[in-house]
Amino acid sequence: MILTFEYRIKPNQKQAECINQWLELLRRHWNYALGQRLDWLRRTRCAIDRCSLISETIGEIPEKVNYYTQQSDLKQTKTLFPDYKNIYCEVQQMNLQRLEKAWKRWLVPDKKGKRGGRPRFKKAGQLRSFSFSRVNHPKAVIKFQNNCLWTKKWGAIPVVIHRPIPESFILKTATIVKKSRWILCLYYSRR
Repeated sequence: MILTFEYRIKPNQKQAECINQWLELLRRHWNYALGQRLDWLRRTRCAIDRCSLISETIGEIPEKVNYYTQQSDLKQTKTLFPDYKNIYCEVQQMNLQRLEKAWKRWLVPDKKGKRGGRPRFKKAGQLRSFSFSRVNHPKAVIKFQNNCLWTKKWGAIPVVIHRPIPESFILKTATIVKKSRWILCLYYSRR
């Protein structure tokens, strides 16, 4: 069983600017990764009734683009674009996992035969959240203690705790969402 609790956070001006910059960089990364996938699909697909193998050359078939190939390119992205060095790698990986989930929903039908819509490119301001895969883990980059969210890059961000946190559950992941206010979504699972 998974419980989700939403709490309001109050970042200062510098922290809010940093979070906004992360959202913009993750949006650009989402668009680039989606563009890679759509380009691969366009180059490897051809309708049988419209594609003549005699008159058209197939050319070199590119390597399939998926979550693992794009994840392995993260290191190269950080060397080409130094701004991405400020973002934790696990946040970028979670962004790619969200894209992979949307991609599979579009291509693979569910048990009832329904498919989701094609993943879309995000305009400025459309990507409103990012996630941390581990919280309060020894190797985690984010800690939630004493009503504060703490990272090395941002410092402590105060959290408004308006309901008690369950004791018999373990904190697994956290998502920061930009709505009219900054929201912290904490996901708990039973021990």
